[in-house]
Amino acid sequence: MIIQGIKKLLKVPYLKYKNYILNNEYKRNFEEVTVFNIRFKTLIGTFHSNLDYDDAWLFYLSKNASVIYDVGCHMGKSALLISQSKSLKKMVLIDPNPLSLSKAAENLIFNNVVQDAIFITKAAFNKSGEKIRLWTMPGPFSGASINKNFTESGMITQNYFNVETISLDDLAMNNGTYPDLVKIDVEGAEYSVLQGATEIAKKGIAFFLIEVHSCDDMSIVENTQLILNWCDSVNYKAYYLSKHIELNNTKIIEHRGRYHILLLPLNASYPQGLEKIPQGSQNIPSK
Repeated sequence: MIIQGIKKLLKVPYLKYKNYILNNEYKRNFEEVTVFNIRFKTLIGTFHSNLDYDDAWLFYLSKNASVIYDVGCHMGKSALLISQSKSLKKMVLIDPNPLSLSKAAENLIFNNVVQDAIFITKAAFNKSGEKIRLWTMPGPFSGASINKNFTESGMITQNYFNVETISLDDLAMNNGTYPDLVKIDVEGAEYSVLQGATEIAKKGIAFFLIEVHSCDDMSIVENTQLILNWCDSVNYKAYYLSKHIELNNTKIIEHRGRYHILLLPLNASYPQGLEKIPQGSQNIPSK
């Protein structure tokens, strides 16, 4: 009886102490950020101090999209922006790193926007069912690529793990939902992802917002030309978003290390109002 009384007596301060420790640990992991006048509660490291070049463009394009694929979603920053679309019916988050994808899910859950999300832990590729290497440091924060030379962390550490591939065409067919907006940030594998999205493109609906990369093994000109060739094969046109002009050749981007491109069906008009948003904009025009 005495021992039970002591345990009962100690239980109250123990639980209070445990609650204090857990609350502090929770607060250290999260922060509140305001982006485009929207308040988000996110894991630290989700948003950088400055917005990325394409955040405003993605946010603006998402407003008129209902099914959006976030290819290379990382920790879910883009997905949080996408989730604010009033027309959104479904967003598909794709990332081969399960640690990154789990953080993306956590961010969406804490902002109560997970109900329209599907999570795919595979590498978007030109065909499904392949086993390939993903070069990256362990953990959710590091850059990752299926090409070792496109990720500094993977190249230096020589660290990789094997992942399974999926094509966007197979993903769309299996889920019965074809996207009208596809965001692609895959550290050098842009052309391979597009090769696996040919049937999506042939429907003439989807817009593709792509971050185009380069490395020592593939120049920005070479990578861009592959993308332009793909556009020709599926009746698409490309726009250089930094200048909001149609991209017919590689000369205007040959000085870039990376940049953003928007691919549209030939019969689609350039989105009205997008031209008012400069690269890296912190604000969105009202119209």
